[in-house]
Amino acid sequence: MSLFWQEHKKLWRSGMTRVAVCGLMLLTLGLQIWAMQCVNFGTMRADGSHQVNGYENIRKCQQYAAQWQTLTDETAQDMVHTYQQILAENPDFDGALADFSFLQGTLVSFLWPEVEDQTQTYPTLTIYYVDPARLTGLYERREEKLEYYLENQFSDSADRQYFLDMDSHVDKPMAYGWSAGWSALLGNGIGGLGQMVLPVVLALALTSVFAGERRRGMDTLQVTSLHGKAGLAEAKLLSGLAFAVEIFVIFAAVVVAVQGIWLGFEGWNLPIQLIKMLTTAPMNMIQAECYELAYLFCSVLGFAGIALLMSALLPGTTAALIAALLITWGPQILSHYLPWSVQQYLRLLPFVSGAEDIFRQNLYYWFGFRIWSPGPLLVFPLLVGVICLPFSITAWCRKRKR
Repeated sequence: MSLFWQEHKKLWRSGMTRVAVCGLMLLTLGLQIWAMQCVNFGTMRADGSHQVNGYENIRKCQQYAAQWQTLTDETAQDMVHTYQQILAENPDFDGALADFSFLQGTLVSFLWPEVEDQTQTYPTLTIYYVDPARLTGLYERREEKLEYYLENQFSDSADRQYFLDMDSHVDKPMAYGWSAGWSALLGNGIGGLGQMVLPVVLALALTSVFAGERRRGMDTLQVTSLHGKAGLAEAKLLSGLAFAVEIFVIFAAVVVAVQGIWLGFEGWNLPIQLIKMLTTAPMNMIQAECYELAYLFCSVLGFAGIALLMSALLPGTTAALIAALLITWGPQILSHYLPWSVQQYLRLLPFVSGAEDIFRQNLYYWFGFRIWSPGPLLVFPLLVGVICLPFSITAWCRKRKR
């Protein structure tokens, strides 16, 4: 245990590690606050820029949406009617405060496209002029849209039925509340941001665990210690994995803290169908957030294993850093040029996919079973990291014999 703590302290004392961790904290905190206070929820000016008043606007949006508790034909009609009344009294009203994106994009224009009138001044903004009484059969229309989508997605009727059965567990009528904050958080606020910053920080710190000792000329001296080569390698791996967990905790703590201050946790029990209407997963917002954090946690540990293996295999920290990042970034860059079946398997590598697969209908076919993609996207990144660990020990010990 003392050897582990020595290696762990050495890792944290590294100037590169401290710079990387400080950069992670500042970048995560800065981007999250900027998104919440300005870009996502700040009032838009005439020139397209945003005011820095997101906190106040979020409170107003939550208060406005609290007028309705469930999503039915009647409440959809009432929401559109109320919006039209407000707009008639104040043409300059900021529609974002009345959940315009959900009403127009997710609900009316998607489920009732036939109400669009080309003779209107703004024909695509259907909630400006549609007769609310025409907005009927919400869940029947959603089911028709879902069936049509699945028919185009899957040729096998059993695949379609798999997701229709999953959708049957979604509560209807759905609960309603302001979901734009959760949409921003679950869209890029967790998974997208984590995919951008976490691999860089981990690679900068962990690729020096083995390769850095060679650069400093300490590897030969260390393996003559009483702990032996294998014991020293195990301590280095454990310290690297512990560091990876600590980095994840720092990232998650910053994200959740900003969420708690700006968004709060109101609406945690809302269905994720309010974000994407054709989602079939019977999950609420807080469950989706837990999944996205779990995905990042598994990817962090998986990528830590890859970075440690590259550090043990390659002669320098720069080569190890480039190799580790290419394993994650390479498939992301090349995926659009590869067959879908190849993309599906590359997505199983840490950070290559995204944490948003709970909103999608992707399947793996293994051993005669249909497996929904969010499960493998948790298990396989972690499995990749576990597989890398013994090879890291073997590679480093063999190099010490030369």
